[in-house]
Amino acid sequence: MGFHFPVPTHFDPKNWPLKLGFRGWRPKNYDLQTWVDHLAPVHQSTWKKAGIFEAILNSTYKIKRKKDLVCGLAEKWCCETNTFVFPWGEATITLEDVLVLGGFSVLGDSVFTPLERKELREVEVKLEKERMGLYDYSAGCRTVIIKAWLEKFMKSGTELEHEAFLVFWLSRYVLHNTSNNSVNKAGLSIAIRLARGIRVALAPAVLAHIYKDLSVLKMTIAALSGLKDRNEVVKFTVMSPFHLVQVWAWERFVELRPVSNVVSCAEPRSARWDRVECLNVGNVRNVLAKADFEMEKWVLVGPDLDDGHRLMSFAMFLSVAKLVGFDLDDGHRLMASDIFHPRFLREML
Repeated sequence: MGFHFPVPTHFDPKNWPLKLGFRGWRPKNYDLQTWVDHLAPVHQSTWKKAGIFEAILNSTYKIKRKKDLVCGLAEKWCCETNTFVFPWGEATITLEDVLVLGGFSVLGDSVFTPLERKELREVEVKLEKERMGLYDYSAGCRTVIIKAWLEKFMKSGTELEHEAFLVFWLSRYVLHNTSNNSVNKAGLSIAIRLARGIRVALAPAVLAHIYKDLSVLKMTIAALSGLKDRNEVVKFTVMSPFHLVQVWAWERFVELRPVSNVVSCAEPRSARWDRVECLNVGNVRNVLAKADFEMEKWVLVGPDLDDGHRLMSFAMFLSVAKLVGFDLDDGHRLMASDIFHPRFLREML
């Protein structure tokens, strides 16, 4: 059950010899907000049809990070079951949470589905040509930095601007590269689909990456107990949209929850936590051991969810699912273990 991983006996992440980076957790979103404001009047209806409208809005919010909370949750992570193991039972962040809190669709084409229509493949060729023309060779490898992409396409009015915006959004806020500010080639075909209102199942890919990062972070924290050199520092960079883990904890644990914003029914749920100051709860390890877990049932609402989509999404939540996403270190598929919908977990508690 993952209990064989030792963890530091004294819970004080600030003083642990651990240097954490969060490339998938963007504190600054000025460029995204500017581009969204520019394109939304024309393309908002398409984003809703593609099931990404709320996900894009969520990416413009600023979720202030609390490192000790993230580390406290990672301590409880079981790599074998993809669940947090608490003294009172198990729980986990699920596809349902990624949909409700992140706005990512659980329905649609796989992120690996190739483009079949000739006209879509032609657009992909054009985008790849533009990407190759912006290569930055100074880094020692062929990469395209976000800044160059923004300068090329942002508010350009070109025929590829909408696709280029979605490539930017996917690269920086959804499918993150190992490079901090590079354009992800894997996002080209996905962006082309989304720009035409075609749904892509982004939620499984996002959740698979979160699970992977939680597992590696858990093993990294465990490695701290075996350090012999007190001056040695362990480094780990979290690439996934890890803010969803913190938002999930705020939604589920009253004792960890700061005072939320008041939001309208038209706003995504994550708007509750935009720019909210983190709550100082002291020793997170002790709080998690005694905290009450809110077994709230989400209600699926939104302009892009009709009755058919609600029913199909609910069926996805109830089924055992094999998560498939990108392993961004080598571009191959990332497989996460089978997961259960949280209602099943609640029944087992």
